Amino acid sequence: MIDAGIGLRLIASALATHDLLLSDLSGIVLTHEHSDHIQSAHAISKRYNVPIVANPATLNVIYRRCTDSPNIKLATGDRWSIGDLDIETFPVPHDAVEPVGVNLYYRPSGHKASIITDAGHVTDAMRAAIRGANLLILEANHDVHRLNAGVYPGYLKARILSDRGHLSNEAAVALLCEHAMTHGPHTAWLAHLSKENNTPKLALAYAKATVAVETGCPVVLDVAKRDKPSVSWTPGVKPLQLNLF
Repeated sequence: MIDAGIGLRLIASALATHDLLLSDLSGIVLTHEHSDHIQSAHAISKRYNVPIVANPATLNVIYRRCTDSPNIKLATGDRWSIGDLDIETFPVPHDAVEPVGVNLYYRPSGHKASIITDAGHVTDAMRAAIRGANLLILEANHDVHRLNAGVYPGYLKARILSDRGHLSNEAAVALLCEHAMTHGPHTAWLAHLSKENNTPKLALAYAKATVAVETGCPVVLDVAKRDKPSVSWTPGVKPLQLNLF
């Protein structure tokens, strides 16, 4: 599981839809230590003997506040293998101690999924890390105009818009277009949408229109909701989205 930023019961309920229990988890890979990504991680680790997998800096922050629990140190850029999966992390720019994105490699088929949330801007390291991804899960946190016109205080707007804040719809879709031009057809989920400064309809409409016009590539686009299972992906199924043609 990548991150655990919602309540324990919600996670248990989501796993149950796939006939899984919390105790079936092999590990919880954490991208960074902010509460909306680690809320239930320690409880799951402690109660069900599931290791928290993160870089040493992130683990140090977590265990300053929590008692010891099973954990695996995974230095940024290294890989951890479990079953048929290889899990690799890469650096992203965000205001956390050592934030990372995650690549998942399914060895039997060679498919790759890349996950980036909480990144203030797109870096060359991020571009290189997602190369070849068949599934791209990418933060589209806010619409810039909606954020600037909204009720957030100035310091919070500045944080979100900073180079260590969050990706806007525009920044996310620009990276999607780059990926489509180099990789070709794939599936992409917009994720980590702000409740106040974005909407799924707004983000998805902008992404579909821009990718279609700028690339002409049949990218299958959807929005991953914040608090419940909403999208699924089957490796090997050819991406096809008729309304892009």
